[in-house]
Amino acid sequence: FYGIVIVSFLLHSRPAIPVTHLLGILIFHGIFLLFGFVAAHALKTVLMVILGAAATYSIMLIQHTVRFGDVMREYNLNDIFGVGNPVIFTALHQNIGIVLGLGALAALGLASNRLKQVLAVGVLPIVLFLFFHIAARAALVALTSSLIFLGFAACWVRSKKFATLGATAVIVAVAITSGVFYQRALQDDNVDALSPDAISRTIRELHNPDPGFRMQIWTNTLHHIVSEPGLLLFGRGIGMYPVNEGFGAPDWLLHKTEGARHYPHNVHLEMLYETGIAGLLVFSILTLFPLVTSLRRWQLFSSVEKSTVSIYVFILVSSEISGAFAFSYMDQFFFALVVGTIALKRRDNIAVPSPPSPKESPDQGHSVQVRF
Repeated sequence: FYGIVIVSFLLHSRPAIPVTHLLGILIFHGIFLLFGFVAAHALKTVLMVILGAAATYSIMLIQHTVRFGDVMREYNLNDIFGVGNPVIFTALHQNIGIVLGLGALAALGLASNRLKQVLAVGVLPIVLFLFFHIAARAALVALTSSLIFLGFAACWVRSKKFATLGATAVIVAVAITSGVFYQRALQDDNVDALSPDAISRTIRELHNPDPGFRMQIWTNTLHHIVSEPGLLLFGRGIGMYPVNEGFGAPDWLLHKTEGARHYPHNVHLEMLYETGIAGLLVFSILTLFPLVTSLRRWQLFSSVEKSTVSIYVFILVSSEISGAFAFSYMDQFFFALVVGTIALKRRDNIAVPSPPSPKESPDQGHSVQVRF
């Protein structure tokens, strides 16, 4: 996959984009992949760190609520963390949602007894309501998707047919609900202009022609892809989206330019735009591989390992709503974390046949369980 990224950059992007953008992708992605593979040896520690971060955020939220009231007072997210800059702290919905969503999933994996399990499950409705209230829409969808995946995986172990039917029913229900909501939203002219909740905010954005909103970005990107069929197979080159949109060339993390702030807000859509069908297919296979392989070994996974896979689902769904490929470091980390977990599980359960003794025929050999 990264071979495709390099070739795409050298053939299409090099004249317009500095090579440091490519180096940034390769270096930082490589570092976080390495972190993920190493961290697979200590999953419980990873979940405890995530839970600790979520607990810190929760304390800050509770403390702010006790002192000042609703965190969405005056129809905007308040300065919960004492940032001081309204441009920054009013846009922290997604950051709060990601940390608390990951923490909720980590708590499910670390719940070692019945009481902890009840508490972890009981927190979920509170977290989901908070996401709705502060309009952390990507986190809301991501956490819901992760919980659905956990339910689907549990059904898959017992009955693949029932799990498949259930998944089909959920997909159809979501498609119908989304279509109905979209049509109703376009006709709703009475939505509260100041209400901060997720539904009201989404309806206002559907009515607003501002090209900076998600729906307008996705529509505009798809229009460009369809209108230039000659570029459909191999795309326009890594990092070319902001250049073509007039924002200038992106650069790497240590020298972020204005162009680095603009992207399609959907990693798969970005891959299709910049690397074409060829890159999209390889990228899709790569990202879905851990989920498919996990389902095949789900009954062997511990609660910590299952929670890790659900966290990867959370990150994957988030990247479909607000992700940028060049800066998707969490995607690389949790991808490697899940792949490393699967590899360790395979290693610990592999049976290697021992060589037959001189008095035994080859058919009488024994197998031994090998553990490293």
